[in-house]
Amino acid sequence: MAGKQRVGFIGLGTMGKPMAKRVLLGGFPLTVYDIVKAPVEELASLGARAAASPKEVARASDVVCTIVPNSPHVEQVILGKDGVMEGLRPGGIIVEMSTIEPTVTRKVAAEVVARGCRMIDSPVGKGMAEAAAGTLTVMVGGDESTLDEVRPILATMGDSIFHCGDIGAGITTKVVNNLMASVIIAAISEGLTLGVKGGVKVETLLEVIGTSGARSFHLTDTFPKRVLSGNFQPGFLMDLMHKDLSVITATGSQLGVPLPVTNLCRELSLMARQRGLGREDWTTLIKLYEEWAGVHVRLGQE
Repeated sequence: MAGKQRVGFIGLGTMGKPMAKRVLLGGFPLTVYDIVKAPVEELASLGARAAASPKEVARASDVVCTIVPNSPHVEQVILGKDGVMEGLRPGGIIVEMSTIEPTVTRKVAAEVVARGCRMIDSPVGKGMAEAAAGTLTVMVGGDESTLDEVRPILATMGDSIFHCGDIGAGITTKVVNNLMASVIIAAISEGLTLGVKGGVKVETLLEVIGTSGARSFHLTDTFPKRVLSGNFQPGFLMDLMHKDLSVITATGSQLGVPLPVTNLCRELSLMARQRGLGREDWTTLIKLYEEWAGVHVRLGQE
């Protein structure tokens, strides 16, 4: 294929918009679509072409990236009326980046292949700041030769690209990552609250535990930089934490794997959303514990 691949991007939400911007900054001809007009207009002002439907995006593209909220949205955008498959040329590639159940990913991919095109699943790890910087972790499932074709596009969005296995392996890896990260966020919130309530300064807790087996990135980086100074501006929304945990628990049910700790985290995220914390960072979970314990867990407190 001569020149740069023509890229389509469908889904310009919290993560999708900065990711699409990175593709545009990478010099790829870009066509975009979202049901919300504002981000489409913003990308168009930067040089992207605005499309009126996923079908129109696909007609203008060699590779179409999709990142939408849930499984029904993925099926509609790709397989539905005026969807990607109505416009994508034979042999065209779909890069499906949404966080959905792996069973749905495989189902959609099978239909895409049956209609003469190709698909990889390629969800991403990290948050909004990394999306803007192009330093996401990209987890890919599908044919490795197809990954190689789209690697230059993915490299505009992420600095770590992993081939995880066959179709569905990328999203399965993402599910496992988000399960573990959510449990860690909850555990740190619970543990630091207990320590402060017990009379230990949070600085001491961070210093000591940061040298022990409970050390983690979120303990040594996320919490000191954000939570413990009272900054709950979203890097990863509580709403998204709850949505992803719902995907994870559904996946556990489908595979017959009990996920008792994950289910508890999902309930905690639901409680946080019911307190009006859904649009704050997922670390806002600590506010529940602070309320229950009657303490504030912040740096510089006596």
